[in-house]
Amino acid sequence: MRSIWLYLIIAMAVRAAGEAENPNLWWPQFRGPSGNGVADHSDAPIHFAPETNVAWKINTPPGHSSPCIWTGRIFLTGCVQNQLFVFCLDRGTGQELWRQTAPATPLEPVSGLGNPAASTPATDGHLLFVYFGSFGLLAYDLDGREAWRLPLTTPITQHGAGTSPVLAGDLLLINRDQDLDSHLLAIGKLSGKILWRAERPGFRRGFSTPAIAGNLVIVPGTLRLVAYDWATGKEQWSVSGFPNEMCSSPVVARGVVYVAGWSTGPGPAKFPAFQNLLDSSDQDKDGRLSRTEAPPGPSQQHFIYMDANKDGFLTREEYESIARIFAASKNAVMAIRLGGHGDVSSSHVLWKQSKGLPYVPTPLFYQDRLYLVKNGGMVTCLNATNGAPFYLEERLGVTGDNYASPVAAAGKIYIASQNGSVAVLAAGDSFNILARNSMGEKVMATPAIVENRLYLRTASHFYAFGTGSK
Repeated sequence: MRSIWLYLIIAMAVRAAGEAENPNLWWPQFRGPSGNGVADHSDAPIHFAPETNVAWKINTPPGHSSPCIWTGRIFLTGCVQNQLFVFCLDRGTGQELWRQTAPATPLEPVSGLGNPAASTPATDGHLLFVYFGSFGLLAYDLDGREAWRLPLTTPITQHGAGTSPVLAGDLLLINRDQDLDSHLLAIGKLSGKILWRAERPGFRRGFSTPAIAGNLVIVPGTLRLVAYDWATGKEQWSVSGFPNEMCSSPVVARGVVYVAGWSTGPGPAKFPAFQNLLDSSDQDKDGRLSRTEAPPGPSQQHFIYMDANKDGFLTREEYESIARIFAASKNAVMAIRLGGHGDVSSSHVLWKQSKGLPYVPTPLFYQDRLYLVKNGGMVTCLNATNGAPFYLEERLGVTGDNYASPVAAAGKIYIASQNGSVAVLAAGDSFNILARNSMGEKVMATPAIVENRLYLRTASHFYAFGTGSK
């Protein structure tokens, strides 16, 4: 199901926004000079399990948000009995410090393995920012007192919201790609007021969290990646050559954007002419197709996707728009040099690859290598400079899909799979598995590493793993 790429995408970009760096803080997909998901001065354990190397563990409510960690606090979201909330844990003990309920009624629909508590919170060390597709944005101080709220319309997609908020200077940015009316919002992080809105015509549902690079907010989506000036929302440059839906987030390292996209059915698709479908299947002759009228084939298979306004009917405009998108869809991972203006597809793409592509997990840039995790438990390692493979689609020995993004610490790569196994690899040019750890229940969220602790959320627990002293 396409509902989960979203739940794993992480929301932090404080260093990229030029704010102070705390050496004791780490969160998934932290976007600094070393790339995303890197805690190189930490030494988390290699071997761990529900009863092995556990510093502490607690029961947690369902939710797919990954941990947001600031000094001694961990922030998460959850959903219990159709009620959304955000809660804070003490990092040293796991004790719950506070919990606040989000004013969301009704909850947005999700599909498959989805959860309405999908987006990962963001913090600048003073305020905590939380996004729920069912409500909008909420800001709290770190003791749980609400600072402001900004209700937003529920995204138009049957999968639910997937992106997470990111910080850039005094702005909070949230990308809201959906089946109708996609846009990027910039909100004053202190006021909670919308400062600008960039429309994204032509972009359908998307689940990538933006990346911040200097004065740019970089947002991948349907067929294209676009860089906006984060102060004004004006488009600066773009690159084409991506799939119809984007799930993983971009990574920025050393002046280069690394972005990977994979979706089913890329390339020229055989969509029958809409008029032919009307002639054969439009029983009431109203010039559109209902779900029951749609014949087998693309119109039936992709009906919910094509029905942009979710009114239960396919119009010519809706159908032909998706047919054009599918025809142009391409799966790829690219390295894109920052800079330029307009369409820089032919001038700034340093290299591209089409093997080992992730569906959901964000690429990991680590020690001049790019790691990709493909569904089915396969990992690829590329030379980040030229895209040459060190190894391709090596099997982790763990079955199932992957929704969590890989993270790294002290020469080790941690890769969590949906079925609850966490593989630990040695970073380097050769494929070398150090350990396979079974958690006994699903893992959808990306792990976090602080100092010598590995923090991991499973379906019903939250663990702090470590072998040394606190």
